[in-house]
Amino acid sequence: MILNRIDKTMARLRAGELPPPPAVRTLMDSNKETVCSGCGEVIGVFERYYYTRIRKVTSFSFHLSCHEAWIRFRQQSTHESVV
Repeated sequence: MILNRIDKTMARLRAGELPPPPAVRTLMDSNKETVCSGCGEVIGVFERYYYTRIRKVTSFSFHLSCHEAWIRFRQQSTHESVV
């Protein structure tokens, strides 16, 4: 299930549907059901997730694994442009 979420998040990043990191502000939250901006799946009430703000009006919620994929995508893209 986690790999499926990561695959979905990476596909959205490659398609340009998510902005590249870094975020202006990232917080960890829980106790609220929301939809993951990465994979599109529901983040359950008891799951911890990252709430990320890019600009003052743009924010995203990510499963922990989807947030990690988002961060690593930036690192991977930077590395590929150097090579």
